[in-house]
Amino acid sequence: MNLVSNDLEKLDIALNNEIKKYSNSITKDICDFINAKSKRLRPVLIFLITKALNNDIDEKIINLAAAVELIHNATLIHDDIIDNAKIRRARVSLNASIGNNLSVLAGDLLLVMANRILNKFNNIDIFDVFSKSLSLMCLAEINQYFLLNKVPDFNTYIEKSKNKTAQLFIASIDSLCKILDIKECEALCSFALNFGIAFQIKDDLINILNNDTTKQAFSDVYNGIYTAPIIFLNNITGDVESLSKEEIISKLARYPEIIQKTYDLIRQYSLNAIASLKFISDNQYKIKLVELCENLYKAV
Repeated sequence: MNLVSNDLEKLDIALNNEIKKYSNSITKDICDFINAKSKRLRPVLIFLITKALNNDIDEKIINLAAAVELIHNATLIHDDIIDNAKIRRARVSLNASIGNNLSVLAGDLLLVMANRILNKFNNIDIFDVFSKSLSLMCLAEINQYFLLNKVPDFNTYIEKSKNKTAQLFIASIDSLCKILDIKECEALCSFALNFGIAFQIKDDLINILNNDTTKQAFSDVYNGIYTAPIIFLNNITGDVESLSKEEIISKLARYPEIIQKTYDLIRQYSLNAIASLKFISDNQYKIKLVELCENLYKAV
């Protein structure tokens, strides 16, 4: 992304420097995981919002982005262990490469690194923001475990998407507001909330569409995690919980309208996110933020 490419390069340097402070036998594995091709979406939003509001990307903003990216990668590592995933970012997942035991510790180490970076702000409010978000993220994973092989209602599904995914977007932007003393924090956190929910629904849809080479296809269904498309299917047939995983996947293909309904849901949250940016004067960074929202409900 050209508008923030230089900032992302600085972020990569900061991440690798932080990891290399912890010299041990899995440092290279962690570096390889962190450096694998990824969207760096949370830092991108931090940088774009900072610039859209006519602020410079300084060391504090890079540190915030680094902490957020470390937390995000820690959650990915732990998620892959829980899901027994074999692929992440179009390569062998860390748990499949070095085993679950070391992967748990690698994820924990990334959280320690993030905590050390956040400590540099010497701001208890920022610690509170991330503490709340991380606790909600963990509780969402726990609640998801107890819903395995059950079709949730839509309110439960959206709440899970909010807590599991949107919370880190919210923590990122809320902390940015505190660092830069941005008065429109409520609007920006609303943007983060709606963007995060839309992003999670899109991710769930891509898993169902079987056109993402970076992760295992239909892994959610096989793991008993029933997302928006499956909820729509159950609303039509009413029998999802009695079907085998293969039967669920087969039935999905018979109801193509489910895909459009899921896109419509993504569009709803994406437009909510865009509306939250109305206080920002038009500039190239705001235009890119709007484009990122619009891309979420474009067909893949």
